[in-house]
Amino acid sequence: MTSHYCPRCGALLANDFLLNVGDTFDCPECDGRVELSVVAPEMVGAGPRAVDTSGFHPENPPGDRLQCHVSDRQLVLYIAPGPSKPIRAMIGFAVLWLGFTGVFSVAMFLGGVAFPDALFLVGFLGIFWAVGLTMLYFSLRGRFSKLYLLVEPDRLVFKREWLGRETFKEYLLDPASKAKLVEAYSQNNRRVHKVSVSTTGRDARFGTFLDPKEKKWIVDRINRHLAS
Repeated sequence: MTSHYCPRCGALLANDFLLNVGDTFDCPECDGRVELSVVAPEMVGAGPRAVDTSGFHPENPPGDRLQCHVSDRQLVLYIAPGPSKPIRAMIGFAVLWLGFTGVFSVAMFLGGVAFPDALFLVGFLGIFWAVGLTMLYFSLRGRFSKLYLLVEPDRLVFKREWLGRETFKEYLLDPASKAKLVEAYSQNNRRVHKVSVSTTGRDARFGTFLDPKEKKWIVDRINRHLAS
């Protein structure tokens, strides 16, 4: 039997797995988007897959960060603090960014800079410091904050706890509201997604630093609750 591999990371893709995916799918190892026609052209257009798992909805969330409580009208999700690949990558990148900016700043000022040039240099380096500190802030918040999500037929409420503070956001929903994954940013040619819920106004978006399996489970769970 022919072996198939992910063109992005080289991971071996089991034939049973490929029989249950669509024409495009996410690699289970690197989460990169892959075209089935590139990996296994002989399976494209072969009709129904051997096993259809599209209607399977696990009740228990993946991992141990998520807790779920469901009643007739309310879905309550609790997302505990914890690490993930996207958040580790962002924290590492922010630290490297700030380290390079710090070394460059010290080198420039120790080398002696005239007053007019110093003002320009402070403004220029300030941009780099601001970007690095912003990345570090959001990555640390994603790593250590607690998030509570309440979903009802007509509203969605966030509560975030971090550094002893609580913040709330409320969004109004309508019958057409649903959750989906949207791209948050791209790093090293890899797309990192977040959960987006359509509302009557600006979409509610969260979960950038969750594990991809957790994000997919949350999207499915919210949509099932809204459709019930």
